[in-house]
Amino acid sequence: MTGKKLAFLFPGQGTQRVGMGEAFYKEHAEAREVFAEAEEVLGLPLRSYCFAGPAEELTATRIAQPAIVTVTFIISQLMQRKGIAPSFVAGHSLGEYTALAAAGVLPFCEVLLLVRKRAELMAAVPGEGGMAAVLNVSPERLEEILAKYKREGLIEAANFNSPSQIVVSGEKKLVMRLAEEINSSNTSKEKTGKAILLEVSGAFHSGMMKPAAEEFGKILAGFNFSTPVVPLVTNVTAKAVTAAGEIPGLLEKQLYSPVLWDKSLRQLEKMGAEVFLEIGGKVLTGLVKKTLPGAKTLAVVEPEDLKKVLAFLEEV
Repeated sequence: MTGKKLAFLFPGQGTQRVGMGEAFYKEHAEAREVFAEAEEVLGLPLRSYCFAGPAEELTATRIAQPAIVTVTFIISQLMQRKGIAPSFVAGHSLGEYTALAAAGVLPFCEVLLLVRKRAELMAAVPGEGGMAAVLNVSPERLEEILAKYKREGLIEAANFNSPSQIVVSGEKKLVMRLAEEINSSNTSKEKTGKAILLEVSGAFHSGMMKPAAEEFGKILAGFNFSTPVVPLVTNVTAKAVTAAGEIPGLLEKQLYSPVLWDKSLRQLEKMGAEVFLEIGGKVLTGLVKKTLPGAKTLAVVEPEDLKKVLAFLEEV
């Protein structure tokens, strides 16, 4: 329908909210079919969690992850039914799994099985992990600060979200001390950055996840992956996957490796992406604007946004 080259961006954990997907469920038979399939695969009353909560239950990793993948997959399918198809796909952390389904790498039901097992393994990792978003600190300066704490234990850069936002992950006590150091130096006279502790249950995308990754690798070996029908830019390499055989290793490595999101966005632009559409959330849209100033971007969260996309694509 559009001659523009579109990149579909799929958000990760943290985008869940009570009411998610309900309007699509009421308005579209396709959404009802996908929810029914998800509930059958998972054995969970997913609609109840998504539509009515409560929020604390929807936020639990075992519920939030399949909920996000289900709703974002529904939106991407509805967009394609309207002739709005991606030229490229990418997903942030968990969002990479919706990207797999959207790119035809695995059937949706198999993606859900992987997501459930991944969540279980991540939750079972021993030790107390934490994460913090660090704002307006250069990668070089952050690495200097990290080096000091690395001598005491495991802590590392986990998400390179934009030029001004890097997430650190590792042992909770070290993450808290690093955040305190950054914030204590952020005086009114000298603005040197800010750190925000994240409400997460583990040190995702850090070496603490290696035991989970090893087990996950064994599970991945039991799935048959197809070559993506559209280029899929991965978190681990910030490059497009060229062969199905690469995918299991990349998914295993993703559990304990940094998310190279800013580089992924630049790679999508380099490959020719003209418009960036965030599917089911609003966080990635902001990261696009910070990383690629002037880029055309829109978030698609509710049914009325589907209509906005068509008008938006006519204008850009």
